[in-house]
Amino acid sequence: MVSDEPSPTLERRARTRVGVAVELKLHAPEHHFMLLSRTVDLSSHGAFVRTNRSLPCGTSVKVAFQRGKERNPLTLKAQVVRAGLANGGRSTGIAVRFTHLTKLDEALVIELIRRAQA
Repeated sequence: MVSDEPSPTLERRARTRVGVAVELKLHAPEHHFMLLSRTVDLSSHGAFVRTNRSLPCGTSVKVAFQRGKERNPLTLKAQVVRAGLANGGRSTGIAVRFTHLTKLDEALVIELIRRAQA
């Protein structure tokens, strides 16, 4: 018998990621690593970031999203949850989950997504 229920292993994310390219700076001080890049996809709670260098799962990072010339970057704490491929295997990078999000942080990330889609 085939079930219409989604597999729990396939439904790992609480929020759907949207394929948008948002400029960011990623900093992993423990690994002496700083990167200027773009997202492959983004949700209010995480992102997949293009990079040729992976970081170990569990690594704490800071992600600063560029919000335009008249606005300060949105800086969030995050944790690496996966390294590998995304975008149908066309992009290498790392997946991060934002930590210590406030309601304002979440609203600002949602606004970033909306602006990137426009």
